[in-house]
Amino acid sequence: MKYISLSIFLLIFLFSGCLETEPLFDNEADIEFLEEYAQRDDVIITDSGLMYRVLEEGEGESPVMTSQVRVHYEAKLITGEIIGSSFDEDEPLVVILHQVISGFSEGLMLMQEDAEYELVVPPELGYGDFPPDSRIHPGAVLIFRVELLEIIPEEEEEEEEDDFAASVIPFDF
Repeated sequence: MKYISLSIFLLIFLFSGCLETEPLFDNEADIEFLEEYAQRDDVIITDSGLMYRVLEEGEGESPVMTSQVRVHYEAKLITGEIIGSSFDEDEPLVVILHQVISGFSEGLMLMQEDAEYELVVPPELGYGDFPPDSRIHPGAVLIFRVELLEIIPEEEEEEEEDDFAASVIPFDF
């Protein structure tokens, strides 16, 4: 019985380090990038920590979390490596805001049609420690250039759903 108690104690001790809530990946370069980017005069920081720059203003309404939108986007890491882009494609991307990472949807809700923004998404609004693709490291800051082309009217949404499965999330590799 004495050995069983000691074994349980050792197991608890060994695995207690696995339960920490600190990030699994220490990425000083990403943190440094965020700190430097935040110092720019043209950067706006939301309460959630999303940073953005208005490249071109749009007009009209902004989408809401349930909106389906048509966008062009380019996603890259702080190294400049492009991890996704619709600008090179013939077709823009169609997404429903609540089905993409929170930083991307929050940024789109700030925009109006024909606006173009640069969004800098900190890890907690992106993929955090669990990215969907090996090209994106845990704790990565994501940089998006996004052009909101259209908020798709609800009557057109049903027609778009057939094509939607192939492009649900612009960063789902």
